[in-house]
Amino acid sequence: MKKGLLLVAICLSIFFNSCSNDDDAAPSLQGKWEYFKEGTANSTGQEFLTNYEHQSGCTKDYSNITASTIIDHSFFGSTCEEEIFSTPYTRNGNTISITSEGETFTAEIKTLDSNTLKIYATDPDFPGIIDVTVFKRIN
Repeated sequence: MKKGLLLVAICLSIFFNSCSNDDDAAPSLQGKWEYFKEGTANSTGQEFLTNYEHQSGCTKDYSNITASTIIDHSFFGSTCEEEIFSTPYTRNGNTISITSEGETFTAEIKTLDSNTLKIYATDPDFPGIIDVTVFKRIN
């Protein structure tokens, strides 16, 4: 009987120690994300993606996302000139909203895990077209 209770106690100890809040932690949107794929999706969700084309010989384009700002880094030209564009954003669930020059744009996070961020965005001028951007985490 004592062996049975000891075995149950050990099993319960292992069970409760192996379950932690870390397992339930959602991946963070914050971090450095390299452009990976881009394209469109139709209304049924079928995606048409190609590899993102970085400027040959330059640092790869990426976005650094903080708690409140998206800082986009693009490299172009024969001298790999860097252009940085920074804009504040808000997040509500899986929706990201950005206001630029008085116009608000929204995007939906379709995938967010430890390595991949996929965003669907629609342009208010072309509501039938869904732009898809896929990023890979680089830090």
